[in-house]
Amino acid sequence: MTTLTGWQRLWLLASILWAVIILALAGMPDRGWTMQSALFVVRLWIVPAAAIYVFGLGLAWVMRGFQAEAR
Repeated sequence: MTTLTGWQRLWLLASILWAVIILALAGMPDRGWTMQSALFVVRLWIVPAAAIYVFGLGLAWVMRGFQAEAR
């Protein structure tokens, strides 16, 4: 098992906090839950979290390319 880097830990913490916020807002009273609204809430959490993670992977890839050129 590999250990998480600092950036991955930051992403994990941010995505968990984002999920708590989204679920708290979605669970407000007088909200009728349907499958469509539940999927919307999941998408509202997963799309930004996945986009930030992929952006971080791309940024690390570019940074490794610049470090390889400097050597």
